[in-house]
Amino acid sequence: MNLPQLAARIATAAAALALGSAQAASILDTFSDGTGLIQTDAAPFVETYLPSAQAPGGGRYLANSIEPGVAQAGKFTFAAIQAGAYFTLADAAVPLVTNLTYGVANQLGQDLSIDLLSEAAFRLDFRYVSAPMSLTVSVITAHGPGTFSSVADFATALGASQAQSVLIPFSAFVNDAGNSSPVDWADIDAISILVSGPGGSGFALDTFSTTPVPEPASLGLLMAGLGMVLGAARLKAGSRRP
Repeated sequence: MNLPQLAARIATAAAALALGSAQAASILDTFSDGTGLIQTDAAPFVETYLPSAQAPGGGRYLANSIEPGVAQAGKFTFAAIQAGAYFTLADAAVPLVTNLTYGVANQLGQDLSIDLLSEAAFRLDFRYVSAPMSLTVSVITAHGPGTFSSVADFATALGASQAQSVLIPFSAFVNDAGNSSPVDWADIDAISILVSGPGGSGFALDTFSTTPVPEPASLGLLMAGLGMVLGAARLKAGSRRP
């Protein structure tokens, strides 16, 4: 299953839910609360929903797929919540396509209904990434039964490394074409993380979290400090003039 199909499934499922009152919240998932495993082999698509008190919305939706024409007996991909990370790996003959979603997805899970206006960005801390991959993060606002959902996406490339952090400002998300209205950051109902890579690749995601918007007082101190640094630099430059 490719990204457009997955996004359509998530959006359709989210649209079927009634609107709830969003609660202001931050996100922190360290994947340290249990074990769950899915594996695809000859089947083109495998999914599961793992309840979790730690995860936003009370659970995580995992899905791995093998593209049509690629599935072969004995060839596999797998995903697991284990050892404090979200692990995934693909057989050398099978490209990696894996999805982690919070909230409703493919008629599993429930509406997040969280207000992220006090947050500024998503942060993904990877333990390792074995090969160059593509990452797409999507956020969804449902508009109730019989209506379309609003979807915004952010896409980027991941380089191979032992450890890396990816910071995604909310301002970097782009609304999908045809949205009935922009995504509402005060009422986020689903968050989807989709990664694809070459055969034999895999990664471990240690933490998924949000970073807060700086408080006005903190921002003021930062600007004041910057002003002092610039002022000192100008004085120093002036003192060097003949």
